[in-house]
Amino acid sequence: MSKLIEELKNCVSAVDTNYRIGMRVVKTAAAVLVCLLIAWLLGSENLMQISAISALVTLRASSDDTMHTGIARVLGTVIGGIMGFLTVLVGLFLPYYSEGLFVVVIPAMLVLNLYICNLFKMHDSCGISCVVTIVVAAQITPLAGVSYTLIFALLRVRDTLIGVAVATIIDLAPGWFKRK
Repeated sequence: MSKLIEELKNCVSAVDTNYRIGMRVVKTAAAVLVCLLIAWLLGSENLMQISAISALVTLRASSDDTMHTGIARVLGTVIGGIMGFLTVLVGLFLPYYSEGLFVVVIPAMLVLNLYICNLFKMHDSCGISCVVTIVVAAQITPLAGVSYTLIFALLRVRDTLIGVAVATIIDLAPGWFKRK
């Protein structure tokens, strides 16, 4: 407990009182605002969450890093959507999948997912790919139907694409956010 208190004291003493909000913070907030606005106008709560998180995670300190992160996120989301969909398809043919076998099947599909990402040297896509696989596979049961699962996976890819596109456009927008 004393070690925890000491760490907290170190954090408090490390506060930078000279810190000023920079352009990355402004761009991040603007990207999230645009994603929330798009979702609100379209009436989609899931779009709101996924696109705003995608924008938040995509924006980086430099435009090159933002582009790299955006591409990795989109590729990972596509692979994860496919793998999540395939996981549900596999579940349709496995007895007892919905009764608990999914606990073994989903991690096995994650191994395949990670193998594919690493095989194609898409190391920066591994994490988001696994997240999307889990989201699609765990929220959808084989009883929901193949078409519903496919639509769910495609909507997650769409939501991510919107967030990445908004973040990239705002980050690359010439002069919109320059100080006067």
